[in-house]
Amino acid sequence: MTIVKILPEILSNQIAAGEVVQRPSSVVKELVENSIDAGSKNIIIEIAKGGKSLIRVSDDGCGLLRDDALLSMERYATSKIFTKQDLFCISTMGFRGEALPSIASISKFCIVTRTDRSDIGTKIEILGGKIRDVSDAGAPVGTMVEVKDLFFNTPARKKFLKTDNTENSHIIDTISGMALGNPDIGFRLFINSKLYKNFSSSDSLFSRSINVLGKDTADKLYKLDFKSSEIKIHGFCSNPLVTRSSASKIFLFVNSRLVYDRGFIAAVFKGYQQRIMKGRYPLGAFFIDIAHDQVDINVHPSKREIKFFNPQSVYQQVSKTIADTLSFAQQDIKAYSKVKIIPEARFEFIDNTFQPESKQNEKQELQFNSVDREPIQPDQVESYQVKFSQTRLNQTDKVEQPVKEWHQDTTHSSISSSHKAKSEPGFSPFTPHSPNFTPQTSSLKIIGQTMGTYIIAEDQNALLLIDQHAAHERIVYEKLKKRYKTLNVQSQNLIAPEILELNFKEADLLLEILDDLKALGMIIEPFGDTSFVIKSVPAIIDEKEIKPIVLDMLETGLDKKNQFSKETWLDNCLILMACHGSIRANAALNEEEIKALLFDLENCENSRHCPHGRPIVVTFTKKQMGKLFKRVL
Repeated sequence: MTIVKILPEILSNQIAAGEVVQRPSSVVKELVENSIDAGSKNIIIEIAKGGKSLIRVSDDGCGLLRDDALLSMERYATSKIFTKQDLFCISTMGFRGEALPSIASISKFCIVTRTDRSDIGTKIEILGGKIRDVSDAGAPVGTMVEVKDLFFNTPARKKFLKTDNTENSHIIDTISGMALGNPDIGFRLFINSKLYKNFSSSDSLFSRSINVLGKDTADKLYKLDFKSSEIKIHGFCSNPLVTRSSASKIFLFVNSRLVYDRGFIAAVFKGYQQRIMKGRYPLGAFFIDIAHDQVDINVHPSKREIKFFNPQSVYQQVSKTIADTLSFAQQDIKAYSKVKIIPEARFEFIDNTFQPESKQNEKQELQFNSVDREPIQPDQVESYQVKFSQTRLNQTDKVEQPVKEWHQDTTHSSISSSHKAKSEPGFSPFTPHSPNFTPQTSSLKIIGQTMGTYIIAEDQNALLLIDQHAAHERIVYEKLKKRYKTLNVQSQNLIAPEILELNFKEADLLLEILDDLKALGMIIEPFGDTSFVIKSVPAIIDEKEIKPIVLDMLETGLDKKNQFSKETWLDNCLILMACHGSIRANAALNEEEIKALLFDLENCENSRHCPHGRPIVVTFTKKQMGKLFKRVL
C-alpha cells in the first residue's frame, strides 16, 4: 500500500490560501489587482468588521463571460500569461491564477460579472471551495466579488486575526498604496457602511501623494524626475525635516506595482544620507518604470517581493535622483529650512473661566489654517523639479571657488590644537582671505549669538537660526573627506596588535573584505580558525579603540547582507573625527568668525545638514512670526 497520496483539490487550495491570504487585507489586494487588470476606472471596496464578516469589491471593468467566470474558479486558470516566455515579461498585476480559488476555499464566496457583449450577467456562489449555484443575474458591466465569513472553515487561521481596528488599518494602508500607484483610477472605501476613503479618478499624482502621505507634507514634497533609455524614476520625496518614526509612509512602486524590496529601501535611505537622523524615516512615493523583462515579480505568491536583473545600477540611480533633488531644493534656504511651529494651546474666555477653544478650530486645522501650513498648488511643484541635464549633474563641479582655508591645516589634530589656542589674544579659527572678506551669504544680516550655541541672522523677510556646532561639523567633515581622497592612505602600526575572536559568519565576512580594509589603511590578518589579528589602523582613527569599530562594521555588514560598503564605514569614521574636532556650544564667536563660518558653510557640498543628518539652519518667515503675534490671521 502506497503512503504517498495526491491531496484533494479543496485541501490544496486551502494550503495555497495560506500563502496568498494572510489576513483580510490580502483578499482586498488580490481582488483590487484583478479589477485593475480588468481595465476598471472606478473601484468600490466595502468592508464590515475588519473584513472578517464582509469584503465586497465592485468594478466597472471588462467583466467575464459565463464560461470564463466558471473557469476562473479553477486553480492555475488565468487570462494573463500563456507561455513560458510570458512568465519573464509580466505586465499585469496578477498572473498566477491562484487568488480566486484560494479565497473561495476559505470563505462564503460569490461573484457576479457581465461583459458588454452580453445582456445577462453570471452569478456563481461557492461555499468553502465547493460550487453551490450558478445562475443568470442582472448586473452592470463589470465584476462584483463578495467574500463573507473569511476563514470560517479554518478556525486555526481565524483566531490569529487581530482586532477589527487593526485589520481595518491594514486594509486602509493597502488601498492607499494601490490608489497612489494608480492615480487614473477612482477608489472608494466603505468601512461599516461609511465612506472612509475617496480617491477621485481625476486626481493628480501630487494630490494623491498629499492624501496618502498627509496634509502636513503639502509644501514639503519635491518632485523626482529622471529618465533614460533603460529606466524612469519619478514620484515625490519629502523634505528631510519631515520624518516619521517608522517606514510606514515610504511607498515603493515598480511599474505601478506596490512592492517591498530591501535594496530599494536602502537606496532611498542612501539618497537621504546625512540629511536625516538615525532612527528617523523619510516620507515619499518612489516610482520606477522599467522594462518588464528586467524585473522578476514571480518571487512570492503575494507578488510584493521583486528582483531586478541589474539591481545595482537601478539602486544607484534611485539614490542619485533623490540626492540631486534634495540638493537642488535646499538652494532655497528659506523654503527648505522653514520649521513647523506648533502653537501652544489656545483658550477662550467662557462663563468667567478659561476653556479650550471649541472643535470649530479643529476644523480650521484640517483646512490648512494652522500657523505653519501654507500649501502649494500642484503646478507650483514644478519649481522643485530637477532637470537632469549634464550641466545640472555636473553643477557641483562647476564653481570650484577655492574653499577658504584656516590659518592651520584642517586635520583633526590641528583642529584640536586650534581649540586649545582659542584663548590666545588675536586668535581666530575663522580667518577670512582678506580684510575685504565678503561671504556668499552677504545678503544675511548677522545679528549675533544666543544661548552660546545658535547664530541669529536676518535675510529679507526671514529670521534664520544656525547651529554653530552642526555647521562647523559639516565644514570639518568635508575638509577631512577631501584630504583623505587627495592624499595617500596612512597607516599607524599598533604597538601591541589586537586579537579578534569572531563567530563563523563574522569570520567569513571579514575574510571577504580584508583587501578593502587594507585599502583603507587597516591591516588585519587571519590568526587561526575564526581569530584575526589587527596590526595597523588608519592614521585618522588612531585615537579610537579599533576593536569595537571592526565589530560594529561586521554587524552592519551582516545585517545588510551583501550591501557592505567601505565608503559608508569610512564616512562613519570621518563623522566621528569631525564631531570631535568641531566647536562646541557656549563658544563665543565674534562677527568676523561668524561670517567666515557661514562662508565656509556655503562652500560645502551639503550645507543644510550636519553629517549626522541634523538640520544646520531653521527659518522663521515673516508671515509665520506675524501669525504667532496675531498680526496675521
